[in-house]
Amino acid sequence: MQAQSTKDFGNSSKVEGAYDLILIGSGMGALTVASLMTQLRGKRVLVLERHFKAGGFTHDFKRQQFHWDVGIHYVGQMNEGSSMRQLFDLVTQKAVQWNKMPEPFERFVYPNLTFDLYGEPKRFQSDLIRQFPLEKRAIEQYFRDLQKGSAALFLHNLRINGNWLFKLIGHLGKLWSGIKLDLTTQDYLDHHFSNPQLKALLVSQWGDYGLPPSKSPFAVHATIAQHYLNGAYYPVGGAGTIAQSVRSIVEQKGGRFLLNREVTQILIEEGRAVGVKVRKVNALTQSEETYYAPVIVSNAGAASTYLKLISADYPIPFRSALRQFVQQHSSITNVTLYLGLADTPEKLGFRGENHWIYESIDHNVTYERRQQWIRDGQPPQCYLSFPSLKDPKATAHTAEIIAWVDYDTFNQWKNQPWLHRDEDYQQLKERIAVTLIQQIEHHYPGFANLVAYYELSTPLTNEHFTAHNKGGIYGLPAIPERLAPQNAAWTKTETPVSGLYLTGADLYMGGIVPAMLAGITTVSHLPNGISLPQVFATAAKV
Repeated sequence: MQAQSTKDFGNSSKVEGAYDLILIGSGMGALTVASLMTQLRGKRVLVLERHFKAGGFTHDFKRQQFHWDVGIHYVGQMNEGSSMRQLFDLVTQKAVQWNKMPEPFERFVYPNLTFDLYGEPKRFQSDLIRQFPLEKRAIEQYFRDLQKGSAALFLHNLRINGNWLFKLIGHLGKLWSGIKLDLTTQDYLDHHFSNPQLKALLVSQWGDYGLPPSKSPFAVHATIAQHYLNGAYYPVGGAGTIAQSVRSIVEQKGGRFLLNREVTQILIEEGRAVGVKVRKVNALTQSEETYYAPVIVSNAGAASTYLKLISADYPIPFRSALRQFVQQHSSITNVTLYLGLADTPEKLGFRGENHWIYESIDHNVTYERRQQWIRDGQPPQCYLSFPSLKDPKATAHTAEIIAWVDYDTFNQWKNQPWLHRDEDYQQLKERIAVTLIQQIEHHYPGFANLVAYYELSTPLTNEHFTAHNKGGIYGLPAIPERLAPQNAAWTKTETPVSGLYLTGADLYMGGIVPAMLAGITTVSHLPNGISLPQVFATAAKV
């Protein structure tokens, strides 16, 4: 469909095919923007998604009777009355319900060491002190520093993307926090603790941001640790209910979700973004569509937006620095093994908790082995999750196993089409799947006998559906360099192109709640947008 140019209409909502706002991608950041601008500003919104399902990493899928979520395995801060829950209820109009995970909600498994994590901060602290009494004072300081570290990252975002008042608050808060963004998690641990097992336990959740202690800023680690201090929740009916709820909100107001639509170019006229060119994915014949709107919001990530979607001859002052960063730092990517089970895993003692399994207490070595283990068949880690035990509406038993890998292992098959890659690729996937099942069987005998169906996704799967660089799942790696002042422009909501804005994980960090907060930040910058205080105040009334 060819719509009229923005120059040809005044009120775009009255022109067929013209929109007030176009969103590139349908991840949590885009869903947040689409919902709030529809509900609170009455905008006619177009959401373009290259996948055949909406939701980005919040989407779900089925095979036979089995149902899995792709990116959401648990979410913190969804307790009734919390500000994050209020915001989420506003975005979804309370269409998504949350089930509290059983306690303990996490189990950390190491050689000769197992630790159960309960969603009670005082118990978490006392359990650590009981096991490591000589480190009592350092443990108590650690819990105080989690608040300061998470605040440091949030205040950093305010300084970059807030108005003058929030920038001032961000600068003053920086003085209070005292946590520098270039302080790595490893440096923090080594300065405060002496016991190697304790150091390992404290960062067992590093997979939630994808970087080992030597590479992650302590502020990023603290944000995740703080997020889960009071336990975790799971969306009833699966994560797909999130996109479904927002799609309903958007379409009721005349907006649209168009799937199988890959944006190939952001159209710029006289220094202003005016629309997008779109390729229909999986179309029998080559076809191109063009859509126009006075405001374009990209949820495709900074790398894709600046390096792919904006014409190479358009001047972006930081383009070369961003390209160099992307080339030098590996995307955080993974394989996921989706398992359909013949019987309930409760027979083996599982109750729905997540299991972080590590074969060593050295997380930095574990990360470095993310490529080698596929060759030697000895995974250094994996994450085990049971969607069916978390979701009261589940009708069949399921599990997921996630392991970190390096994209280069799969690079030779990059140009082969999805679902039609050669026999060598299929054999590699089979070997990885069997290896991961055997790893779980080693720790929990009898598990392999439960497996009735399995299917493996690789970084190429991630890349095919998201177009993220090398199948990355968390956006730009949140290493200290990314947070450096000279690189702040990469992750600003407002871009060098008038009328074009960013949202999503690159504004803050990976994860559904950070992506939602990024969406709220973006909304506060849009023409006729909604300020941060107004969004929070509105959410409190829902």
